[in-house]
Amino acid sequence: MQVALTDPNAEPLRESQRLLNRGQAEQLRLLVGYVESFLREVEVTEPELMGSTRGRATAESAAIMNAAEALGLSEGQVYTQHRQACFARQHLPRVWGAVRAGDVPIRSLVRVISAAERLVSPVHRERLDVQAAVYAVTHRPARLTAWLNRFVARTEPDQHVQRCHRSHAERGVWLEHLEDGVSILHAMLPTLTAEAIKNRLVEVARSPKRDVPYDPCVAKPAPAPAAPAALRAEVHPGGFDWLGLPSEGSDDGSSADWEAPRLVSAEGLPKVAAAAMVEPAAPLSRAAGDPRTQAQREADLFSSWLLNGGADSDIAINAHVGILIEPETLLVDSVRPTDATGAIDATGATHSAGRPAWSRNRRHAYPAEMIRRIILSPEHQITWTPVPRPTALPASPPGAAPTTPPGAAPTTPQGVPRTRIEPSAPPDLPDPPGASPDPLRIALEPLVRVYESRFVPKLLRRAIEFRDGTCQAPGCMVAAEHCDIDHQIPWPHGETTASNLWALCRKHHRLKTAGFLDLPADRPPSASP
Repeated sequence: MQVALTDPNAEPLRESQRLLNRGQAEQLRLLVGYVESFLREVEVTEPELMGSTRGRATAESAAIMNAAEALGLSEGQVYTQHRQACFARQHLPRVWGAVRAGDVPIRSLVRVISAAERLVSPVHRERLDVQAAVYAVTHRPARLTAWLNRFVARTEPDQHVQRCHRSHAERGVWLEHLEDGVSILHAMLPTLTAEAIKNRLVEVARSPKRDVPYDPCVAKPAPAPAAPAALRAEVHPGGFDWLGLPSEGSDDGSSADWEAPRLVSAEGLPKVAAAAMVEPAAPLSRAAGDPRTQAQREADLFSSWLLNGGADSDIAINAHVGILIEPETLLVDSVRPTDATGAIDATGATHSAGRPAWSRNRRHAYPAEMIRRIILSPEHQITWTPVPRPTALPASPPGAAPTTPPGAAPTTPQGVPRTRIEPSAPPDLPDPPGASPDPLRIALEPLVRVYESRFVPKLLRRAIEFRDGTCQAPGCMVAAEHCDIDHQIPWPHGETTASNLWALCRKHHRLKTAGFLDLPADRPPSASP
């Protein structure tokens, strides 16, 4: 459902990026060539040194040292670049070729290398090379990373489960001190747990009525309040004379245009002193005028929960996490794995781990056994939202008119599948007499129904959040649950129905409203005015 930016005036920028990509790839090629040349020279001059593994590593370190001096980088950076370039040339020749042609940036190459290093089977690495060389050309690094995570988890689910178990065993908390009186509290947690904590913080801190205590080390904003009426009555009506004593009238030795300050009488002084010791309470909720930003409220709330062991409010606080679960994930039996495109593993091997589940934004993979354990636990309340599987259309030949078979998912100019729901019967027709209601039709009813109001019902919003995953602007990875649900064709000309709604973050929503973000080419026809 995503759109593509096609401003012809940006073509010089695109070409300059291609030149930069080619230049960086050429620098990596020269780096690899220099290290290889250096090692060949050492083999001639120091054959005994090169005869051992340790000696060869020493010679390579010398070459890296010289290259780092020439590039003005640290030896660690140059070592990493050299290792990645050698890996790409050997295991990812197609992606490496796309990088040298300028079609793929170096930062995308690094992410493909990281994914390839996690794969065990050479067959899977070769398949990744073929598919990533195409995907990386049309997608930005952040979206490429999400696709790579899905590819690795679905292609080798057993290895993914093992890596998750090893990572979970390394969970911990550590502190990193920075300058100017702030520090970073790191917590390595399972991704699902971290997502739940973050969502809980966001929900509470965003609420306009919930009180969020201030961090005890942070100065509270307290505007100086006006003196109470009872205390104002104690102020002496006169001024003061040159000795500093209260004056009974205006004859205090001052000039005619000078106004003497009003003083507190001896009887009112204790009351003023007591009032001055009472610190004005800072507003704790947005409704009361809390001036803190969303991030500041989340940080203060996090500190309060950890220091006090809970929330200061007796209102229940629930954390929610969206997970995409396919039916195969819930099956305990062995399944044949598929990659991110749905292709069956060519090796024919079966995996006992099961098909992993995904975060709502498609960025994280969760082992099937962990998801089954969470679902079966009575501690968690599960709400199911049926979401149809998208089906990608085959590419049309050049010059051919695009066609959409019934039940298929139309695609955008970027090739991103867009979901279209084809219920078993039109939603406005009743079921035949005596026939039981179609379960699929009932489950997907929010996605096919047309609502009269411009406001999106909660059930439809949740379904669109799962369908879109992230903001539908090009390259934007803001999670759909933090986005606006926008009418592609503004209401009332556009209907409030799933096919006319998409997730847009606030920034891209404003750009679309201002006319700087185009609609998808396959947008639904507009309703009658």
